Amino acid sequence: MKTCSVIIPAYNAEQYINQCITSIREQTYTALQIIIVNDGSTDNTDNIISQHANQDNRIQVITQNNKGQANARNTALDYANGNYICFLDADDMIQPKYIQTLINEIGESDIIQAGFTFISQENKQLQSKIPHFRYQFTAPWARLYKRPIIADIRFPDGMIYEDVVFSLNLWAKKPKITLSSYCGYHYRLNPASTTAHRHKEAEKRLYDNIKKSKAPLWLKIYTFLRLKCHFALNKR
Repeated sequence: MKTCSVIIPAYNAEQYINQCITSIREQTYTALQIIIVNDGSTDNTDNIISQHANQDNRIQVITQNNKGQANARNTALDYANGNYICFLDADDMIQPKYIQTLINEIGESDIIQAGFTFISQENKQLQSKIPHFRYQFTAPWARLYKRPIIADIRFPDGMIYEDVVFSLNLWAKKPKITLSSYCGYHYRLNPASTTAHRHKEAEKRLYDNIKKSKAPLWLKIYTFLRLKCHFALNKR
């Protein structure tokens, strides 16, 4: 049975981290390497993670000083040894057949891009989003990767919206991507998250990093225009 490495960066996630980890431990696909990076949490996150780790030997906990989500994901990638890799944010959760479904559907592709469902802070299911073309979503979650395709790709450290640059560098490799309408990833609308508010300087740095990415020019322009529209519609 092939192994899937599940990567979770966690920082002060005590409110939701238990639901997140439980949703992974309850997966019907059991050959998992669960890597949780405690990124310098100052709340009860560490205790909650430790309780789960004591009960499940598939969980590998890495504790580091607070260095940000990008660094935490990169740290986990250095330890990942599964045939497949997927990312999960600490305030999100997945349905029990999530990993099994994506593995069944990925076939000969390098990546499968699935849909996702927004959930409220109270776990109420809201709108679902389904991918209609390869470059629609830039978040690294709601995907399953075969490990070789991202073996040499990392998230740019010390910046917000690092997901965009990661995805652009990934797409520059021209991977074979399968699109799935399955929405087994539940993305929590959390007003306290880093990207819930606009960061003008972070946006400028993002645009600079898009220019430096390995993606073709047309994809850089498309991404730039799409982000401009997104930020304009989500002023806060």
